[in-house]
Amino acid sequence: MDNAFTSFAEGVANGRYSFWLGSGISLGVVPGLWGVIETVIEFLRVSRDPADATCKFNRALGEALQLAGLNAVQVAALDLTVPFNTLPKPTSEPIVSALLKNYAKLLAIRVGTEPFDYLVWNVVKVPETYAAAALQPDVEHLCLAALSLEGVATDMVSANWDPLVERAVAALTNGNEALAPTVVAKPDEVQLHRNRARIIKFHGCAAKAAANEADYRQWLVARHAQIIGWCGNLANQPFMTALVALINEKPTFMLGLSAQDGNIQHVFQTAAKQVAWDINATPPGYVFSENELGLDQRSLLENVYGNQITPANYDAVCDAARIQAFAKPLLTALLLDVLARKLVALIGLMPGPLPGHERQPLIDGIARLRNDLASAATTSVPFIVGLLERWARASQLLRAGEVTQPDVKYIPISADAIPGMAGNQDQAALGLREAAVALGLLGAGVGRGDWSLDAEPATAGAGAVAVTSTRPGAIRTKVYLTANAYFAMLLVGNGELNELEAPILIQAKPLIPSISRSPVGSFGRTGVPPTREISIASMMDACVTFDELYADFRRELAI
Repeated sequence: MDNAFTSFAEGVANGRYSFWLGSGISLGVVPGLWGVIETVIEFLRVSRDPADATCKFNRALGEALQLAGLNAVQVAALDLTVPFNTLPKPTSEPIVSALLKNYAKLLAIRVGTEPFDYLVWNVVKVPETYAAAALQPDVEHLCLAALSLEGVATDMVSANWDPLVERAVAALTNGNEALAPTVVAKPDEVQLHRNRARIIKFHGCAAKAAANEADYRQWLVARHAQIIGWCGNLANQPFMTALVALINEKPTFMLGLSAQDGNIQHVFQTAAKQVAWDINATPPGYVFSENELGLDQRSLLENVYGNQITPANYDAVCDAARIQAFAKPLLTALLLDVLARKLVALIGLMPGPLPGHERQPLIDGIARLRNDLASAATTSVPFIVGLLERWARASQLLRAGEVTQPDVKYIPISADAIPGMAGNQDQAALGLREAAVALGLLGAGVGRGDWSLDAEPATAGAGAVAVTSTRPGAIRTKVYLTANAYFAMLLVGNGELNELEAPILIQAKPLIPSISRSPVGSFGRTGVPPTREISIASMMDACVTFDELYADFRRELAI
């Protein structure tokens, strides 16, 4: 993202992209197409009567195996007396692989006089399987939730039935309904009041179908007839209008989505006929999280770019559209990058005489922190949860001097993407700009080899980070960030900051003279001696070069 896909990363942080989500982002939690196919085959195998040629399950199984490309001799050679998933892989895997490209036809197979969606509703059991209460969000869903709260992933389109992104947002916000994404699961819901983010589930929603079968079962799309007739179905026109408008309004970022379904291809072709994205657009009009693009993804590019794509540039266009990382690592990296870019934007918004070129070392310091954190990262739920919870705690101590919402697991830097941040009048009061400068200085010190940083736990009494000088015999010191002297007083009064631990307290605003305060004393230069207090605002007002700013900061740290 710092090289070939810089404009893409910048576009994400600027809120330019719509996120198109496929089954690949949920494979660690719910069955993907492979699991669906195995479930259907096994159900038909168990339910059939081998001795009855007219058995509806027997006939359906035969049709499924024929769809997989097996002839009568190959079908007869299959051992159908044992569970399908226990067959030797050289036998079972070619069958499932063949059906992956024909999953919609498989789910459309008629089972006697059962309802058309019998295999979807009664066998795959979409509500029970994809909306089970026990299902918990994975890395992808948590990252998407955080990015939506940061205002950069506000438009999501999902071919998935599961409610895992919604559950991730609820988990991070303690179920704050005002921050929950608006879920559009049937055509008339495009008119729903829109919250910060919206997810258009054009193939339906398992959670809504479980809660209200009468209204939502019919909108669960999986069967061949539904997919090929989707775009021509007048009832779906609101979906079509919304999706085409979104494709034309924002570049497309696909995660875990093969784009094999005919309705997806048709929607993109329709949008391209209205307003085609320039093949050299910045940021790029189409980006896929894939190691290699599949045939359907390449076909989509060929159709949307039309005569802009030629045999001569075809390979280059496909290469430029693929980020060779899957959703877990890519979304983890994007989250870290968005946070870093927002901090950089805040450094630019910080008042003071320090000119732009002298702020570059602060920007480099933020990049150093981002990269060190990325190097330590694992694409796991514990890492993401730990990161978000620490961020939420540090944010509350900065903005309020205390943890007022312990069950809130993430607080964004801002609800706006980067272009809208300059219009946020609360930044001055919250100390966000000064905090960004402080982090840039801390990162610069790491880069210069003057100290190291490590994480603090997300528990009471923990700092934002801890700093240790590289001098021999140096001790680890907690660092606290807060907006002003009143919040600093709250840190002490609530037991968050223990002055006897000789912590470093970085305040955004100028330090105030000693003011008598109840038993916890006062903050200012006459506070308890071990606490080293630093004002970022005062430093930024006084310094005209980075070297001067850094020297003052290092002197005040006294480590």
